[in-house]
Amino acid sequence: MSRKIARHFDLIDTNGDGRISQEDFDLIVSRVGQEFAQAPNSPKYRALSDAYRALWQGMREALDTDGDGSVSREEYVAGMKADAATGAGYRQHIQPVAKAIISLCDTNGDGRLDGAELAKAHAGLGMGDADHEAAMERIDLDGDGYVTEAELAQAIGEFFLSEDCDAAGNHLFGRI
Repeated sequence: MSRKIARHFDLIDTNGDGRISQEDFDLIVSRVGQEFAQAPNSPKYRALSDAYRALWQGMREALDTDGDGSVSREEYVAGMKADAATGAGYRQHIQPVAKAIISLCDTNGDGRLDGAELAKAHAGLGMGDADHEAAMERIDLDGDGYVTEAELAQAIGEFFLSEDCDAAGNHLFGRI
């Protein structure tokens, strides 16, 4: 569990300063928005931005144990492991982010992400091709070449809440 949470921390810490702050989430939203040619004033961009701002507020309140306004790797790993026991933070903050990502990244409006759409979303998170391919292979549960909202929700849940090392969702952000 610690290894995958630390991997996620590295993806969120977009500026590489060893701490997570609102700036990191703003950069993620900007990158994903750029990948999908969404202007900052577009409804889908704003929905993603709002979801990430709510995630940051919840994360800061729950995980910033030293009160410095940012979350260190140690605070993140310890807090996320504790949250995995109840799933409360996941349900409140992570699921709305997933819904906003699907909405923004589903360019053809079919309610699912094809490999190219998911690759662009992963690129916005700073992931490379190898990590994207590993993720797509595992989280596309029925092997049809698409990731549905249900498959994405299951993968996110497994990543953040499951202790099962073989769970497909553990590959959501690439190989661990």
